[in-house]
Amino acid sequence: MTIEPINWQLLMPELVVLCTFLIVMIFDLFESIQKSWLAGVTILGSFIALIVSFQMLQAGTDQTQFNQMIRVDSYSLYFNIIFLISTILVVLISMNYLGREDSRQGPYYLLILLATLGMMLMASGNELIIVFLGLELMSLSLYILAGYFRTSMASSEAGMKYLLLGAFASGFFLYGIALIYAGTGTTSIPGIASALTAGGSPLLRAGMLLLIVGFGFKVALVPFHQWAPDVYEGAPTSIAAFISAGPKAAGFAALLRIFMDALQNLQPEWIGVITLIAILTMTIGNVVAIAQRNIKRMLAYSSIAHAGYVLVGLAAANKDGISSAMFYLLVYCITNIGAFGAIILARTEDGESLNISDYAGLGFRKPLLALFMTIMLLSLAGFPPTAGFVGKFYLFRSAVEAGQIWLVIIGAINTAISAFFYLRIVVTMYMKDAEEELDFLAYPSSLVVALLIAAAGVILIGILPSYVLDSAKISTFL
Repeated sequence: MTIEPINWQLLMPELVVLCTFLIVMIFDLFESIQKSWLAGVTILGSFIALIVSFQMLQAGTDQTQFNQMIRVDSYSLYFNIIFLISTILVVLISMNYLGREDSRQGPYYLLILLATLGMMLMASGNELIIVFLGLELMSLSLYILAGYFRTSMASSEAGMKYLLLGAFASGFFLYGIALIYAGTGTTSIPGIASALTAGGSPLLRAGMLLLIVGFGFKVALVPFHQWAPDVYEGAPTSIAAFISAGPKAAGFAALLRIFMDALQNLQPEWIGVITLIAILTMTIGNVVAIAQRNIKRMLAYSSIAHAGYVLVGLAAANKDGISSAMFYLLVYCITNIGAFGAIILARTEDGESLNISDYAGLGFRKPLLALFMTIMLLSLAGFPPTAGFVGKFYLFRSAVEAGQIWLVIIGAINTAISAFFYLRIVVTMYMKDAEEELDFLAYPSSLVVALLIAAAGVILIGILPSYVLDSAKISTFL
């Protein structure tokens, strides 16, 4: 077998993240170096990788490496941009959340960088085994991060639940890969697509269903969503923001490529399943969110519902559907990290304000905090002129063009339902008096910078969506 020479320039974004990991690890060994510098190094390395990914995307890079196991194309580079933006924003909101002199900062940022590297492997994987390796690299890092506050019972419980259910999901995913290999004789995504030209075997169909189960756990699709509310509530808020954004986008990056590339000839078999899961995910996520009084649990069910919206793009099974899903994932990641960042901004001496009733009167006592929270909630609800409205509009339009009229109607009804619990927080902030005066901490500068970036992104993409949407359309592999 001929071994192709490796073009390391094509792997530059991953190499930059890996080098950043090594630099942070070395710096963490020296007690004389301020721990807060590690966050700056992480942000700088992620920003350089972001610039490199953007330049490669503009150049229209499309090549394979390692005997076609990794594909560096516009699709993977677009998702790299999503992952790296998410990482930068999460590190910014984490700097004061951990404490500038906290000795645990080094391992914390190292795990975030490892998770980011795993996400990048998932998006560029042209082999199911590479996708699985990226998935496990990402997941193992997240399990530790979810339980990072070892002195907190809630954090330890979140980490344990995430580990047990995540390992269970990985077993389904790996078994699905084994069955697909048994049905096609390959785990290569192009090879599976070629083997399906003559039709699929029962083993292949069983493997496809197991992949749906595995991905369903990882991106919190109904009925595989049970872990999400407990993990989001118990995990450190900055990590809940991270789990809800980049890893979810990574799961969908692999899901979209596998089903629309490797399993495209089995569309009649999986479109019905994906449509049903999309309906259940949107509906259950939004309906159960109404009953939540804890804002992190509410955002957890909101995250579940948004996963259902992304599935609308896959159910459309066309180029516009995939590009709309990619666009929506970028918008969702920025918005959701911003929402969790606003929660961190509402910290008091006693800890975080997690009950929705704690936000009463903040519109006048803490106008900047209330403004950030309002922008993020309006975007999640899909109100114009925010990016959330544009994202939902293009997703639903692609489904209409594909003939999925009933799916769009159900999606529109769910959007109306979601407006209730999002606007309930806005009403609480601006139209209700506080039951007790809470002494909120001063605004951390790094957190305010992160929220300004997120708010600017939400507004600018909502007003001028064409550039980002055009990039998503160009980046699809169809």
